[in-house]
Amino acid sequence: MKRKSFGIMSLFVALVTALTLNSCEEVTHFYTAEVTIIDNQGNLMSGVKVNTDVNVQNLHVVGKEAYTNAQGQVSFTFDNIAILKVLAEQDNYHGEGLIVLEEDRDVKVTVVVYE
Repeated sequence: MKRKSFGIMSLFVALVTALTLNSCEEVTHFYTAEVTIIDNQGNLMSGVKVNTDVNVQNLHVVGKEAYTNAQGQVSFTFDNIAILKVLAEQDNYHGEGLIVLEEDRDVKVTVVVYE
């Protein structure tokens, strides 16, 4: 009788352990943003320098820089959730916007640049 209950208990412990360890898979999240730059007439602007940054006192590594493509768009990928300031500049055109990153969503933002 003792051997039978010991065998059942061992099987139960092994099953619980296997199920517990199996549920510890690490989940990978993504944080992306797509910025579209248009002028005050609504025309897409290509070749615009777009910067993202956070205004904090501590050291940070979220600042990114890229240029828009022919469709006036640029994409960024980040490591975590953040609220970022977007600066767009080309010649006499300047514009600002705000990106609020969300977990597992591609956030789309349009920034209007003015002369």
